[in-house]
Amino acid sequence: ASELPPLLQPMVDHYRTWIDEQEQRISNLRQERLDTAKSALAEAKSSADRIERGIKLLASDEVAFTAFQIANRTMAAAAKQRLKLDDPSWRPFQLAFILLNIEGMVNQHSAEREIVDLLFFPTGGGKTEAYLGLAAFTMVIRRLRNPGISYAGMSVLMRYTLRLLTLDQLGRAAGLICALELEREKNEALGAWPFEIGLWVGSGATPNKMGGSNYKGTG
Repeated sequence: ASELPPLLQPMVDHYRTWIDEQEQRISNLRQERLDTAKSALAEAKSSADRIERGIKLLASDEVAFTAFQIANRTMAAAAKQRLKLDDPSWRPFQLAFILLNIEGMVNQHSAEREIVDLLFFPTGGGKTEAYLGLAAFTMVIRRLRNPGISYAGMSVLMRYTLRLLTLDQLGRAAGLICALELEREKNEALGAWPFEIGLWVGSGATPNKMGGSNYKGTG
């Protein structure tokens, strides 16, 4: 865990350098746009600080670090299976998004749990993998910190607003759950109960009734 900060800190340093460069470019903006730019850059600085805190937390918390390792392993396994990649890797924004949220996931009393982060990126850029990586970390650390039945219950809720995305996103999430389950079979610390996934949809996507033509159920 102590080797992690030197590997990840350069990402924070480069981000802060980019923020400084943007600050030098906004002086000629109209006041309205200048206020917006300053607000956005202030949020960027806060994000850089949160990413750095996530890195430091992983370096100091062995359980969180173990969860981070397992999450990375399972995401890599899922990517290898789905995309047939030999050596999958994170894109910078994906890893940054996970690190950004580490403290909020680990510390139940963190003020960051009041923050809702919007991951905005072009279609096909890798948003799904970013939030699935965080989901994997969340599910794993819950089991590592709560042995026995106390880890039971729903850990992650995903809501899809476009029907066309549902099956695609479900397939990717299911691939991660399968990878987590294979990991659990090798690691007793992940508990005796399997990782599971469910899907709830309305009548437009699934039959509302079961049975033959004379079935009298209400659906």
